[in-house]
Amino acid sequence: MVTDVALKDIAAVTDGDESYYIDLPHPVWVNIRPILESVAGKLTEDEIDQWFVGFHELNEGRGFTLELTAEGELVISPMVNRGGGRAEFRLIGALHNWEEEHGGEAYGSDANMRLPDGSRIRPDALWLSPEQVATLPPVAEDRAITVCPAFVAEIRSGTDTLPPLQRKMERYMANGALLGWLIDPYRRRVYVYRPGIAVEVLEDPETVSGDPVMAGFVFEVRQRIFALHDAPGG
Repeated sequence: MVTDVALKDIAAVTDGDESYYIDLPHPVWVNIRPILESVAGKLTEDEIDQWFVGFHELNEGRGFTLELTAEGELVISPMVNRGGGRAEFRLIGALHNWEEEHGGEAYGSDANMRLPDGSRIRPDALWLSPEQVATLPPVAEDRAITVCPAFVAEIRSGTDTLPPLQRKMERYMANGALLGWLIDPYRRRVYVYRPGIAVEVLEDPETVSGDPVMAGFVFEVRQRIFALHDAPGG
């Protein structure tokens, strides 16, 4: 349930004061389905993508990120803290290093992505296979990635609760992802998602493997992510 204070803050998303910074303690969901229904048939999906990219850029620097679900919920999430940012950087860096040898394209949470169900979501890390890249139009700043990546990953931050992230992972799988990792550094767990089978829960693993979707990709999750939360201020 959205409180009156949260509604006051959400209103600031659309005002003209670029200095306004929102310190959200946790993600907030706002139903904007009536707005989306009012433009149905008037705007193409590409035009909605361009609007959403512009909407996100207009609010950069205000302390939150924006996503949009297929059900018409605008998700306003706090920016990750220092530890969360370093964790994302380490995973994306490992993905880029592997990509150079195996092909495809790896991105972080700055990528604009539209799932087949219409959700506009920003995973913490993703990888598109070479076959997927071949289906996409030339790169453009206002164009979204319009296929569900072969691999997606989410890293739980201090403002996240687990159930919404688990639902997000289920959405990726329902839209065609072949492999997903939900990394929870607070419980030192990795939830591994694959289509058609039960979620595998790894307790304090030293490494996690991308095989067979990402052959040869092994990420040292204990050293590169869990260890960040063992250090003071992590």
